[in-house]
Amino acid sequence: MFLLLPAALAEPEPSEQVVVEQRSAPASAAQRDLDASDVVAMPGRSTDDLLRATRGLHQSAHSGHGKAFQYFLRGFDAVHGADIAVSLEGVPLNEPSNVHGHGYLDLHFIPRQLVTGAVFRPGIARAEVGDFGVAGSGDLSLGMAQEGLQVQVGGGTDRSGSIAMGFRPEGRGAGSFAWLDAEEGLGVGPSRHWRQVRAGVGLDGTLGGTDLRAFLLAYRGDFESPGVVREDDYASGAMGFYDAYPSSGSGRSARALGAVSARTRLPSWRTDTTLWAGWRALELRQSFTGFYEHPDTGDATLQTQDGLSAGLSSKVERAFGDALALAGGFDARLDLLGQQEAGIDVDGAVWDPRIDTRIAERSVGAWVAAPTRPLDWLSAEAGVRVQHFTIGLDRTLDSGLGVGKAQANAPVLAPRGIVRLFEDGPLTVFGSAGRGFRSPEARGVENGRAPVSISDGGELSAVLHAVDALQVRGGAFGTWISNEIVFDHAAARFLTTGRTRRLGAYGGLTLHPIDAVSIDLDVTGTDGRYTASREPIPYAPRVLAVGQLTTKALVTGPLVWTAGVRSWWLGQRPLPGGFASHAAFVTDVTARATHRAWTFDLDVDNVFANRWRDGEFFYASHWDPGAPVSALPRRHFTAGAPFAVRLGIGWRLR
Repeated sequence: MFLLLPAALAEPEPSEQVVVEQRSAPASAAQRDLDASDVVAMPGRSTDDLLRATRGLHQSAHSGHGKAFQYFLRGFDAVHGADIAVSLEGVPLNEPSNVHGHGYLDLHFIPRQLVTGAVFRPGIARAEVGDFGVAGSGDLSLGMAQEGLQVQVGGGTDRSGSIAMGFRPEGRGAGSFAWLDAEEGLGVGPSRHWRQVRAGVGLDGTLGGTDLRAFLLAYRGDFESPGVVREDDYASGAMGFYDAYPSSGSGRSARALGAVSARTRLPSWRTDTTLWAGWRALELRQSFTGFYEHPDTGDATLQTQDGLSAGLSSKVERAFGDALALAGGFDARLDLLGQQEAGIDVDGAVWDPRIDTRIAERSVGAWVAAPTRPLDWLSAEAGVRVQHFTIGLDRTLDSGLGVGKAQANAPVLAPRGIVRLFEDGPLTVFGSAGRGFRSPEARGVENGRAPVSISDGGELSAVLHAVDALQVRGGAFGTWISNEIVFDHAAARFLTTGRTRRLGAYGGLTLHPIDAVSIDLDVTGTDGRYTASREPIPYAPRVLAVGQLTTKALVTGPLVWTAGVRSWWLGQRPLPGGFASHAAFVTDVTARATHRAWTFDLDVDNVFANRWRDGEFFYASHWDPGAPVSALPRRHFTAGAPFAVRLGIGWRLR
């Protein structure tokens, strides 16, 4: 939170409350909706951290402050976003065929102060959700929560400092704003330096009964990555827990995204059309094996990508009385990418150019859904999505697959459905089933083939409103993959690893002991296995338990408090070869006190200073060029976030 969040109101001002429109009724008990106050009370400093509000989701940030997180949800290792579809005001944010990972989901370019709400949906249900909606989906709302001029500054024990300025004209909606922020830090430990600059402008208004909105966001970030530490080096004292091997990694990231949307709201009709375009540049240097493969030059690689993207989406909703409605829409997207990969030496010079590829991806989709309520106690929604991908690439250099042009087409048919029972009663029951999919990765196209990852899943859940102050929820889910497809970046091709299934259950409660305080508890357990061998799917968490205490608009004397304490426990994760990771327990705290025009922020990461392992891996590596090379696999880990305290102060002029 710190200075990266919208200020809370010292005195309630209804005219400035940001209303986040729920796009549709929930598909399961696991859905979670956040408003502007929830965003403030969610511990963490970046927009990426908000995804932790997704029930059953764990994030790993083991590559420094600036690279996309790694996501785990309901037994899926979604890598950098391949199985979680996230959008901003309806604009898709996942990057298909990114050089570092298909579906790359990097939210660092969105100022967290401009996030006014979010909806997170684990599972598969809605026909509207398209590519990458395999394990879950989410949508972020953009705007500035308060009118006037805001200035915020701060710093922390992680050797960081930041400054932010924002302006929203008086009398204008949350979508009209101007924003600029900058931050820099050295981190706790070596090879953790980062620098980021963000800017944004937005405009909203009404013309002839149509709501018009436009925004433009721009970002530039530079960062170092500490990489991995071998467990035996740490045990012997040769490496500290937060140390880094020389030249372990670094990166640069730049992005611009703009959109224009028109929304019409009539008594029986709703329309929503969005046109968007973006530019992206990414550069990553990394080494995970040291000098194992190449004792003379080292195993470090350089990945670069530049690209342009554009898209159009439109949807229409029509109500036919209280019992029936129809909704439908289409979306189209074009991505033009250029990406390179090369081996580099310890000085960063290219010695082994490996990949140089130009990519053109086209995606066209259409969907229709029919929400009905034939009885007071029964509602349902049947839908289907049709998607078609066309992928072309021109390999001028590719050491794994040769050179030349390739093209492939990939159609998808994805039916989905939802049933709700006793929606207005004390006990609401949800049932859903559907098909999710992940588009082909462009560099895996070969001989006209482009395999699509298909997942079929179902969920049964319920919410009990025991009393006004208590909500209890729970459910069970299953997901089946006909042939688990993994993209091997080293070989630049798909690997099919067999049929898998994921079975799981979750439970939780929300308690409001007083109006200004809420307590949330959630536990998710998943068993993911290959159906033939019964071997566990590696890396994905089996058990995640999360508890959060939140206060919103709590008045103590002249101060108004918005705060959150979030603790999570992650059970052991299966690793290749029959090994298991360490369990982890972490508590984070955020608090904001508001007094008239002033705000005071406190953020504490890892309150109990636990040394926890964010990621653990087994493979062979060699970090001392003068020592003999061993092919014996070793356990490696990336250090989790250390204890850090950040303070901030803000001032608002109206």
